[in-house]
Amino acid sequence: MELPTTPDWRHDDVELFLLEPGHVGPDYVRWLNDPRVNRYLESRFVEHSLDSTREFVRQCRADTDTLFLGICSQALGRRHVGNVKLAPIDRRHGLGEIGILVGEPDAWGRGIASSALLALSAIAQNQLALRKLTAGCYASNVGSRKAFERAGFTVEGVRRNHFLLDGNPEDLQLLGKWLISQYTI
Repeated sequence: MELPTTPDWRHDDVELFLLEPGHVGPDYVRWLNDPRVNRYLESRFVEHSLDSTREFVRQCRADTDTLFLGICSQALGRRHVGNVKLAPIDRRHGLGEIGILVGEPDAWGRGIASSALLALSAIAQNQLALRKLTAGCYASNVGSRKAFERAGFTVEGVRRNHFLLDGNPEDLQLLGKWLISQYTI
């Protein structure tokens, strides 16, 4: 899926870019293997390498129902500090599921995730014509939930004891954001 870079790809000091296998370097792999970074990621259960991560990015690029973008922070020296993924994109229902990772600890708490989510929301609405975005996060991942809420998402539901985190049951919070007016029946 090739999309032109437009103002939709920027918000505040954050710019999104199409992630390519060549963007995968040691820092990106470090994020995926760092327990502080991957605590709430399902990818924490496997060890990542340059090759496996590049292959993952390659597969995402080949999937027409996936938009995988890097997050670049202008305030942090135009560095690649994380990724945001819209997948799967369900064109029949006008939906997209979001996952986000801000991997650089010095980028945490700066509003980068919220800005990336706002930029991705604009892409989803203006370039992909989606009507709603959804996401989920561990209940104890307060930073993630707050980033989604600052970007206009609301908690729509909870799946009780859905995950195990450090051997303990953890709720999954389900979030959503309407990009167009909700339909009435």
